[in-house]
Order: sequence, then C-alpha cells, then structure tokens
Amino acid sequence: MRRVLIVSAAVMIAACDPAPGPATPDAAPPLRVVIEGPTHPFARERACFRARYAGEGEARWTLGDGVTAEGDEACHAWDHVGARVIGVTVTRGAARAEATHAVTVVFRPSDPRPTRSSPIHVEGDRGWVVSPDADRVAVFSVEPPALEREVEVGDRPRALAVSGDVLAVACQGDATLHLLSREGDARRVLDFEAGSEPWSVLADPRGGGFFVALRVGFVVSVDLEGRERDRIAVGPEPRGMAMNREGTLVTSRWRSTLEGARVTTVDASDPAALSLTGETLLPRQEGLDSDTDNSGVLSFLDALVPTPDGGRVVIPSLKANVVTGRFRTGEDLTSQTTARAALGEVLIGAPSEPARDSFRHSFDDLDRASAGVFSPLGDRLYLAMQGAQTVVVADGFDFFTVSSIDDVGEAPQGLALSDDGDTLFVHAFLSRSVRVYDVSDLSREPALSAEIPTTAAEPLAPDVLEGKRVFYRSRDPRMSRTRYLSCASCHLDGESDGLSWDFTQRGEGVRDTISLRGRAGAAPLHWSANFDEVQDFEHDIRDGQGGAGFLSDDDFHADGRDAPLGAPKAGLSRELDALASYVRSLGEYGESPHRADAATASRGEAVFRAAGCDGCHAGPDFTDSAFVDGAPVLHDVGTLGEASGQRMGGPLVGLDTPSLRGLWRSAPYLHDGSAATLRDVLVDRNPDDRHGVTQGLDEPALRDLEVYLLSR
Repeated sequence: MRRVLIVSAAVMIAACDPAPGPATPDAAPPLRVVIEGPTHPFARERACFRARYAGEGEARWTLGDGVTAEGDEACHAWDHVGARVIGVTVTRGAARAEATHAVTVVFRPSDPRPTRSSPIHVEGDRGWVVSPDADRVAVFSVEPPALEREVEVGDRPRALAVSGDVLAVACQGDATLHLLSREGDARRVLDFEAGSEPWSVLADPRGGGFFVALRVGFVVSVDLEGRERDRIAVGPEPRGMAMNREGTLVTSRWRSTLEGARVTTVDASDPAALSLTGETLLPRQEGLDSDTDNSGVLSFLDALVPTPDGGRVVIPSLKANVVTGRFRTGEDLTSQTTARAALGEVLIGAPSEPARDSFRHSFDDLDRASAGVFSPLGDRLYLAMQGAQTVVVADGFDFFTVSSIDDVGEAPQGLALSDDGDTLFVHAFLSRSVRVYDVSDLSREPALSAEIPTTAAEPLAPDVLEGKRVFYRSRDPRMSRTRYLSCASCHLDGESDGLSWDFTQRGEGVRDTISLRGRAGAAPLHWSANFDEVQDFEHDIRDGQGGAGFLSDDDFHADGRDAPLGAPKAGLSRELDALASYVRSLGEYGESPHRADAATASRGEAVFRAAGCDGCHAGPDFTDSAFVDGAPVLHDVGTLGEASGQRMGGPLVGLDTPSLRGLWRSAPYLHDGSAATLRDVLVDRNPDDRHGVTQGLDEPALRDLEVYLLSR
C-alpha cells in the first residue's frame, strides 16, 4: 500500500514580517514555510512531519489533538482515526510564518485484505459481473473498457468471487456453484441440495478456497477443486458475507424480524473445521421519526462491507419502520418516515469473538443502500442507493456524505474499485451495464468515463424489463417524490420482507408482507382482497409512498378509479401496465428444500386432508382465492383481533386465503405475522380448530403435517 507524501501549500506570512528593503548579500531570505509528511498516517503508529523553510528559525507544532511539539521535525502517533489539521509556526526574530497540513488518520490495512461477497469483482486489468436474468457471467476488460465474453452458468447467478486462478459463481435458482478459470472457461460444477439457494460466495482472503452461503441456513467451505470441506448451520437465510485475515467470517441474515436485524459470526480459521461463534442482534430503533430519520429495523441485508483493516463491517440496508403506526403508536406513517437508506456497523475481532453491534447511520431522501466498498485506505466509503440510482461517497468513519454521483444507472447492486482506488465500477443491474467513473478527484462530481455492457441480448421481454425498472425506481417522482420508496422497498426481488406493517391509516390494519413470487399478479391482491389488478398499486404509490402517481389526475378520479375496486386502470398508463407485466412474470415459487423427505410429506398430506385444510387451501395453488359475483371469497379462521383493523375502511369480516406454495420461505405466518412458525399456526393460533382440526393431533402427526406444508 502506498503512503502519499505531500508538501502542504497552505502558507501564511505574518503581517509583522519586516517590509522588504534593498537586497544585500547578508540579508536573510523571506520567511516562508511548508510542511512535508504523509496525508494518511496510521493510527497508533508514529508519523513524522518536517517544516521546510530557508535560513534560521524556531518551529512550534500543534498536532490536531491537543499535543504540541517543537523543532523542525515533529513525530506523533494518534490513538483515534479521523481528520486532523497539523499546524506549524516558525519565528525568526519579529518575523513569523505559519502553515497547515490536513491529514486523515486511518487504520493500517491488513495483509491480506479482507474479502466480501459481491455480484462484481475487479482485479488488475479484468473484471467479472453476474447477469442474473440472463444466467450468465460477463467477463470484461478494464483498459480498454469492453465486454470480453459472456459465460453461461446456472440459473440466476447472484454473486461471484476470485481466488488464485479460480472464479466461483453462486447460482441461486438451480443450487449450483460454478468454478471457472479467470478467462471464464468451465472447470467444475458443485451441486448443492435442491432448493438450498446458494446466494453468495466469498473467497478466503488467505487463499485456498471459498465459502458459500445457502439460504436454507448453512455456510459451506469449499476448496479450489470444488470439494466440500465442512459446513455449519448459521440460522435462516444467510446472505452477505465478509471475512478478515484471522479467519473471522460474518454473515448477515437477509430478512429481519420486528426485534431487529441479525448477523452471525463463524470461526473459519480452519476451513475444514468451522465453528459457530455467536449471533448478534442489531436492535430496532424507536422514537426517531422526523423528516430526516425514522424508527425501524434494518431490512434486506444483502451486502457486508469490511474495512481494509478487517476490524469493522458495515451493513448497507433499508431501515423499515415497523415501529410506528396508528394502532401501534397512535402516529401515522408518512412517506418520509416509512423507510430510508441506512447503515449498520459491527465490530469484529478474533474468530472466537462474536461481532459487536456498534453504530447506525441514516440517509435523507434516499432509498435502500444496496452495496458498498471502502477505498484502499478506508477513509472513504462508496455506497450504491438502489432505487435512487445514486452513489454516495461517505467519510469512512462517521459516514457523513462528502460527495455523490447521480444517475449511475438502473438498480445499482454492486460496487468495485480499482486497485489504486481511483476508478469506481458500478454494476447497474437493470441497465445491463457496468458504469465506470474516475474518482481520483472528489472535489467535483465524477463524470461517467465508460459504460460496459454486461449482456449482448436482453433476456426479458421489453414490457417485463420496463416493469422491473419501474418496480425498483424510487428516483421517479411519480413513484416517490422524496426518493425513499419503491415497490422493491418491501418486495425486493419480488419476495416479502418478512415484516408486518401498521396500515391502520390506510383503512386496513397490521399486515404481513406477502411475497409476489409464484402468484403472477393474480387477483384478489392483499390479505383483505382490496385490489383486483396490479395497477391498483397506484393507490399505494399516491397515498403511502408520496408519489405523484402514474395516472393523470383526470384519469385517476374519473369513473370511480380512485376506489381500488372501481373501474379498471389497465391500459391508462404505460408504466403501470409494464409493472403489471413484471409482476405477472413472477410465476415460479421456487423449489422447496423439504421435498426430499417424500415419505414424511406423504403422511402429512393425509393429515392435511383429514384436518379439513383442503377445504380452503384447494387446487394446484392451495387456495380458493377468487372474486365471485364481484365479491371476494373471505374466511374468518379465528385469527382476527384488535390489530387486524378494517377492510378498505369498513368491517373486516374475513381474509383472502393465501397460497401454501412457497410456505417454506414465507415465515412469519398469518395476516399479521403473529405466528413465527408453522407450529404456532397449527397449535397456538388455532385453539378452537377454526383453522383446520389440529388440536387433537399428536406430535408425530404435527411433524408430518409441517413437513408436508413446507414441501409445497
């Protein structure tokens, strides 16, 4: 790592310096001083600075933390990181000259550097990026910036990593890890269990292998030949990963609970003998609602960003306000207090020590922070804001914004820096490109220097692609005037955030977010069946997200369209129709990892039918959801309560029957998220057998029924 030596140009000649007279051979030179020394000294290590001036003089230093020194050279070690201003005053008789020198104290980067899971990686003159919709990996050159080749891999590649001469690609859809050469030539495919959904892969910073996070709750250690060395259970839905040189591996739980977000620490110092260190809760925040912050929990933890020294991990995310609401607190959610971009931070140490919750930071007028990368010395943190299509450049220690880059492309989901830190690569996922910026000078907004395509042929139909862009795009004032919210705020990747929101002010109640996957936009929509077409989300956009809406006011208020079940909105807005096309494309539930236990599931199916569950959960989608003669089919199964609220501002007499497909990935359960597990649904929340006859079931029958339900 280079340490830059500069000469300070901040020089002041004191007014008491004698006025110049006629030059004589013995006259002293004018008194001017400059400071030489590093701009980024390392914390707790001595750094030396020299005052340069001509002739005689006496120098006195102030070192930015209350310490002073005398002499032409001053050496000092700072205990704390951050910006400092060093000053020196040189006197010669009545003459005086002063100079200042700005430094940023940083921690010494580790060797080897920490690693992280990411959809993009750049190293030397080459880069790699996943194309999830195309089932490919793009290999590109840095100079000249160009797409070299596309490589077919598995279904929905999500992350990649490089170790030595091996490129590893984690493919969520078909549960595979593809091992390639750096050039993209296939070497081996490692198959994980069906439905295990490997989302992220991490290169061991010490070399020799990779770690893969499986959605079903495991971190797997794999060598460079694709052989599994060990695996460890880390809790549900591990996703982002980061690891330091000591072998401390941290993984984030993708979805949070009402209590907060969670990260898990694994001792991976021996890749063949993993051990669980502990789980860390990042608790929810309360009492923060204003136009610049909101209460809530960190949600959708895709990425973990380690500092170059390996002592901290920053967590880009969205802070979802599941604290506030008319029922819960007596205060309404507003478009400025529902959700916003936020960071969490944990401190990590030895592999045997669990991560420690450290810090939160919120951003104004920005939606979810989706990715991040530190500068080589850790003094700057680059953050992608997904729907706002912005990169924020923050101070690496206090996270306050120092610069930004606007309009970096559709749905940025990955960031990478060149080895010297002067070039930023932005993976604009839905622009199908990597955008390149020169960030060597942040005194002005960096300009786009190149755009590298990531695929030669668009894999989605035009209306589906446009609808997916609308789905993610919070920067459009029609979606959100303040850039806070988009459909992806609760339904990232078409899934559910697993949280229950207080929508009492909308004439509803406490509602658990429903996944869009597998349902293909079929009406009725929502727990109370209050929408009959995807275009009805115009109401949420206008009322909850603070957007201007995609319909003209005349169209919205004509013919009763300002009521959700009024006249159809289809055909009146290109963007809403495209949004509907994208939601309709989400027709697959995904493969359940519980289907391997076929014998138990078969016994559970018999219990399911004997309990009468198939009366409502019928057909291939396990639901009787429908409109009959214009009215929705609703059922009161005994789960309604005070928090359930109303339906469209009127009485709530029952609920739409949810599909049981994809049940294995949709916890918590019930309309209000009050059942953490299926056992809670079947036993604790069904005391009167109104939700199936389950109270008389013994333990084996309950277990069989659970396996059957989870296998759908």
